[in-house]
Amino acid sequence: MRFFRGFRLAGVLAGAIALLTGCNSEPAETVATKPAKGAKPATEAPASTEAAPLHVSVFLEYSGGMKGFVPRGGADKPATEFQKRIGALITETQVNGAVAERKYYLCENAAPRPVKFEELRDVVQGEVSQAALGTELPQMLEGILNRPKAGEEVSVVISDFIYGPARKSDFSQLPNLIRTSIAPVSRQQLAVAVFGETSRFYGSYFPAVKTPVQKRTLNGEKVPYYVWVIGPPAQVARYAAEVFRNAPAQQAFFGLKTATPAFAPLLTKLTDPKLKSSGGTVYAENNGLTLNPSDDPVDFSVGLDLKELPAAWQQPAFLAQHLQVRLPNGQASLLPNSVRPLTDEEQSGQPVLAPYTHVARLRVSKLAAPTATLTLSLPAPETPDWVSAWSTANDNTPAPRTFGLDQLLAGVRQSYPTTLPAVFTVQLPLKNDK
Repeated sequence: MRFFRGFRLAGVLAGAIALLTGCNSEPAETVATKPAKGAKPATEAPASTEAAPLHVSVFLEYSGGMKGFVPRGGADKPATEFQKRIGALITETQVNGAVAERKYYLCENAAPRPVKFEELRDVVQGEVSQAALGTELPQMLEGILNRPKAGEEVSVVISDFIYGPARKSDFSQLPNLIRTSIAPVSRQQLAVAVFGETSRFYGSYFPAVKTPVQKRTLNGEKVPYYVWVIGPPAQVARYAAEVFRNAPAQQAFFGLKTATPAFAPLLTKLTDPKLKSSGGTVYAENNGLTLNPSDDPVDFSVGLDLKELPAAWQQPAFLAQHLQVRLPNGQASLLPNSVRPLTDEEQSGQPVLAPYTHVARLRVSKLAAPTATLTLSLPAPETPDWVSAWSTANDNTPAPRTFGLDQLLAGVRQSYPTTLPAVFTVQLPLKNDK
């Protein structure tokens, strides 16, 4: 008898692919050529647009099954993990400059009730004595997403997502029920981000599976809860990157896309020798790269502005695993252990690096055609492994698992095409200098 409330965020960060020229007289480095007309120097920052402010609605389910996360505390009673995490999240939503408008709701029965920030904070602190019975999950999600203009903002839903339908036959249709209830997700091409966390729980716990007991009394055992963020893809990405700070490690994203990030090869005015080109000849010309890998592979660095990605996706290990390089009529690859974030010192000390958050090292070892386009993309990851690990078919005995979580998120995944679109794609024209 759980539900997730919608969040909406409006914000778009966009970056244009830099137009480059450059020269360098060092061996195995750029060979100088006259810049093409209209080309921009490599040190010029890529154009970008101001991100639109976010509009966010936060929904906290406050049913009897959620009350145990928010016991009334005191100087001798430490806050639960839920109280710390959600208290910080709603506070950040309230004060973060990226959020232009925020609204708060308690989901107690059939319809969410608007409340002030202070009242929601009081509930999280345990200052409400009576909780409502709650509403079944599919109906709650449907009510959230069918609100006027729900698809134009970010909806943040906080719940334990335990589904205990009155009709037991509904268990067999869980993915279909979820898919129906979140129909606006596919119809309006929205994104869904799911964050999983565990917290100590005190009081009555109501499992989905009612045998051998319909409820248990817990005294600090840990059980899961979730935050779902639903809205336009770029806005969900921005909320995850700028507002949901220190998010838990358990994350799943569906339909997430970002604006095209600023992207360019780095050839000139570099003080770090590890970033400089090596191997065959390479130089910037006609808004792309001219190179000759026939004798030796050409290695060069590229800059990327990935600040729109969720924090977990900005980690080198994630990027090294998921970034894909393609070069028709040629061979190109991402060099191992070459993707890393730039330090503040690097960004401030080298103007050519200032527009970017990350650097990566690419190798072109073959280019058979006179011209070709190198593509660097981040494909949308599928449902992560932690979802299965956190799922159970019997939650009568409390554990850090949720009844049918894999089925819930299967319904979310089925709301999107079989092949998810890439999170972003950038391209670099190449010319063979034979």
